[in-house]
Amino acid sequence: MDQQVSILTLFVAVATSFIGSLFFFWYSRGREKRIKAKIAELQFEDEFLDKLKKGNVHLIRSGFKVISFSLFLIFSSGAALFAAKIIPVSDVLFKNILIVVIGMWALAAAICFSLFRSLVRLHDVQGFKEKNAAKLQKLESKL
Repeated sequence: MDQQVSILTLFVAVATSFIGSLFFFWYSRGREKRIKAKIAELQFEDEFLDKLKKGNVHLIRSGFKVISFSLFLIFSSGAALFAAKIIPVSDVLFKNILIVVIGMWALAAAICFSLFRSLVRLHDVQGFKEKNAAKLQKLESKL
């Protein structure tokens, strides 16, 4: 009986250490992916500000692209709401349409806020680049 308990204890210990090793591997791999994604995001933001700094033409083009896409989201969601009110649909379908519409409005607001934030950062490009470089160096040291 004592030998069965020790074998069971050994099996449980090996199994839990294996599962723990898998969790650690998945966590470290996910952490690495998140850090690489943050690095890519910071590099994109830096390049975007450089492009905006270079000229008003690019600033106007990118601004119109963002605003046009946001307006497309708002108008298409408004059209979907209008169509759902005119055409008789079930309550479940209407609630699903309403959830999608709210998501589209939130996405449009987030896109406009992102452009606004980039334009505000354009005011002090050098300061932002220094902060961005420090963040990049810190993230790359974690890899």
